[in-house]
Amino acid sequence: MAKRIIDYRIKLQGFSFNDQIFEVWALDKEVAEKVLLYFEVTKQPTIQKINVNTATFKEVLAIVYLDYELTKKIFNYKNQVAEIQSIEELKKIDGFPLERFSRIALYLEAK
Repeated sequence: MAKRIIDYRIKLQGFSFNDQIFEVWALDKEVAEKVLLYFEVTKQPTIQKINVNTATFKEVLAIVYLDYELTKKIFNYKNQVAEIQSIEELKKIDGFPLERFSRIALYLEAK
């Protein structure tokens, strides 16, 4: 269990929100709640953001909160507008998961 938590933390480039512990694969809700008794994000990690305008499909797809279909929608949108001016524009994409925007925005920037 500890290895899965550590592996996920590495994949995220560090925990940004306490409730990310619930996202750890095969970690029961009860166990996650117990972990949260001893675990708290006290400092935001330094996450290496990627530029959505210059990144490859594979680089964007590697972001934890994006799947193939959403990555495809992002690239289709980018092709329509030529360049994304602000990450906020992603919210305009049909079917974009607004509830995950704050997490996705941790990994992307528009330059």
